[in-house]
Formats: sequence, structure tokens, C-alpha cells
Amino acid sequence: MSTFEAFHEIVTDDNAPQIIRGHVVDALQYALRNHAGYFTRKELQWLAQWDDTRIPIAAEKILNEMKAA
Repeated sequence: MSTFEAFHEIVTDDNAPQIIRGHVVDALQYALRNHAGYFTRKELQWLAQWDDTRIPIAAEKILNEMKAA
């Protein structure tokens, strides 16, 4: 979780360069879409609450798939 918390700090920090924030979001989004099994339910629930819309959408999709299974 501490890595995700660090990523969240970067994404929400207005002083962080936009290109870095974009790379963090893109990398997390890629991992969620292509390697969802690496994430725990707790991590997915936390990611689903992020302010950036791209990450919560991907995390919610995985959580819904887990509930359906």
C-alpha cells in the first residue's frame, strides 16, 4: 500500500510535473487492465476511491468482476 500511497501523492500534487503524473496514472491503469491479479481487494477498494477518474473506473470494473465470480 505504501507504494500506492506514494503514487497517489504524486498524482494529486499540483507541483509535480504533469508528465510524471500522467505516467503514474497510465502505468496504474495498464496494470489494472492487464494484470489485475496482482492487486488485493483492499488495494482495489482504495484505488476505486481516487479523485482521478481513470483509476477508479478500472478498479471498480475489477471489483465488480470479483463480485460476479
